[in-house]
Amino acid sequence: MRPGSNLDEFLADLARYAAAEVLTAQLTADTLRKYLRAGLIVPADLCAGDVDGYAQRLLHAGRTHSVVALTWLPGQSTPIHDHISWCVSGVVEGVEVDEAYRLWRLHGSGRRVLVPEGRTTCSPGRVQLLTPPDEDIHRVSNGGPGRAVSLHVYGADISPNGGSSINRVFGHEVVDTPPPGARPITWRTPDPLPR
Repeated sequence: MRPGSNLDEFLADLARYAAAEVLTAQLTADTLRKYLRAGLIVPADLCAGDVDGYAQRLLHAGRTHSVVALTWLPGQSTPIHDHISWCVSGVVEGVEVDEAYRLWRLHGSGRRVLVPEGRTTCSPGRVQLLTPPDEDIHRVSNGGPGRAVSLHVYGADISPNGGSSINRVFGHEVVDTPPPGARPITWRTPDPLPR
C-alpha cells in the first residue's frame, strides 16, 4: 500500500469485500488498521467540528455496512450507548477515550444501573472492534486538547431509509460498583433492554 492512502480507496476495498460476501468485523478492523498505518487521508471538510456537539458524517450506507466520520471538539462526548451491530472504529487524528459500561439490575426493585468496566485511551492508528452484547455499552469522548477524528464502520445499514438506528442511548444512573444482590444484564437475558 502506498503512503497517504485515501478514504476513497478504503471505502472501495470495503465495497469489494461486501460484493464478494467476505466482509466481516475482523476483516474491516484489519483493513482500517492497514490504511491508518499507511497514512489514511480524510478530506478536511469531513473533519470539521461542530460547537453544538460532536459531528457525524455518513460516508456510505448499504445492506452490509455503513461508514461514518466522527469529529469531537475538546470536551465533547457521545451519550452512553450501544450498537445494533458490530462496530469497528479507528482514530485518524487526536485522542479519543472509550469508557465501557455494564448494565446491572438491582435485586427486588428492577431498577437498572450502569457500572464502569474500563477505559481505553485511543491515539491515531488505534482500531477497536466492538461486538454486541459483551463489549458494546460505551461512551466516546475527546481526550485531548485538539479535535479528535475517527472512522466508524457498522455491520448494518444505518441510513435513514435503512431501517436501523446506530444505537440505543442508556440514561441509567452510573454507580462505581454493582450494589449487593444486583445481577448483570446482557442481551442473552430474557429481559428486554430499554429502547
